[in-house]
Amino acid sequence: MPRNYFSSVDALSFAFAGCLLLSSATAADECVKGIEVSDNVSTDDWPTLFRLTTPYPDDPTLANMDESAGLVDPDVLLAAGVTYKYIDPSGYDYPNRTAEIPWIPNANATNDMELQKFRDDNDFQYADIVVVTSYNEGFYDEHIHPGGNEIRYMIDGAGYFDIRDVNDEWVRMHAKAGAFVEFPSGIDHRFAVDDTLYIQAMRLFPGSGEPDWTSVKRSEIKGNSTARTEYVNKYLCGIDPDFDHNETHADMDHNETHADMDQNETHADMDHNETHDHGTDDSSAFVYSWSASIIVAAAAFIGIVLV
Repeated sequence: MPRNYFSSVDALSFAFAGCLLLSSATAADECVKGIEVSDNVSTDDWPTLFRLTTPYPDDPTLANMDESAGLVDPDVLLAAGVTYKYIDPSGYDYPNRTAEIPWIPNANATNDMELQKFRDDNDFQYADIVVVTSYNEGFYDEHIHPGGNEIRYMIDGAGYFDIRDVNDEWVRMHAKAGAFVEFPSGIDHRFAVDDTLYIQAMRLFPGSGEPDWTSVKRSEIKGNSTARTEYVNKYLCGIDPDFDHNETHADMDHNETHADMDQNETHADMDHNETHDHGTDDSSAFVYSWSASIIVAAAAFIGIVLV
C-alpha cells in the first residue's frame, strides 16, 4: 500500500475521533449533585425559604434572613431530598398545647382522614406529639438521624429548620402550623423555635417497632455513619464535604466561628452556584487536559506517519 494512501485529512480524522472519545469519557465521569426535580412537582404551598445572614446566628429564634441573597427556590431543597406539603390542622382534635407520647387518635374525635391515609399508605404506625416552649441548644447542634427519615408535622406554633443544601449551604425554612416536612436520614440539619417560643409537632415513624429518634452530631460522624454515607453517595456524588475541607463546619471552635469572620469570607456571601469541591474540579480538569493533549498528539502522529 503506498505511503500516500493516508492523507493529512486522515490525520485530522484520527485527532477528531480522539477528541470525541475524550469528550464521552469526561461526560460519563461528570456528576451533578442532587436528585432530578420533576417539572410536575408543585411548590405553591411551600413556605418562604432563605439564606442566613451568618451560619451561626447569635439568636437562632430570630429570622436572621439575608435579604441581599434573595429567596431560595424550593427546588434547592427538593434536589437535596427534602419534601414538603401543607396539611391544615385546624378543625381536628389534637391535645391542647400539650404533649402526648405516643399519640393514638380517639375514635370518637374529629380526626384528619388525609393524615390517616398518609400514615396507612406509608406504614407510619407510630405517632406522638411533642411540645417545645424554649430554645433548645441540643436541637440546634447540626445533626443527622441515622435511624430513619425525619418527619415532622407542625400542629401549632412555629419554628425554624436550617437544612444543608447539596452545596453544603444553609437554607432556612420557617415552618408554621400545617407544615408537613420530611428529611432524608443522612441530611445535616438543625431546629429552633421562633421568637414566639412555642411549637407543637407530631413525629411519625414507620413500622410496628419502637421509634428510633437517635441523632448524631455532625462533628461526631467522621465517616462512621451508614446513613450519612448513603446520603453522600445518592445526593452529593460521593463527595463528603467533611473530607474535602481542611476543617469542617462542626469542628470549628464556635468562639472563632463564621459568625465572627468578616462577611466577605462567609458562606452566606459565597456564590451559591459554586460548590465546595473546587480542588477536585481543578485536578480533574488537569487530568482531562493532559489526556486530550496525549490523544490528539498520538492521533496526529499516526496520521503523519501513515501519510
